[in-house]
Amino acid sequence: MTPVQIDLIFFTLPQASLSLWLLGAFAIGGLLGVLLSSVVVLSLKTRLYYLNKKMVSARQEINKLRTSSLKDPA
Repeated sequence: MTPVQIDLIFFTLPQASLSLWLLGAFAIGGLLGVLLSSVVVLSLKTRLYYLNKKMVSARQEINKLRTSSLKDPA
């Protein structure tokens, strides 16, 4: 195994085997993917919660209007 040195634009990473760099990049990518997807899922669950609350409120109002029109015949 020959060590390689990764040269990024602003800095250079220390020498290590290529397989170590590939495994590290894979692990970091996996962790970032899980983190970003959990943020998206959390925001969607929050939106769903508030929309469900709004729907329950609208259903209650509709039921109230239905019963009030039956009680007050013109």
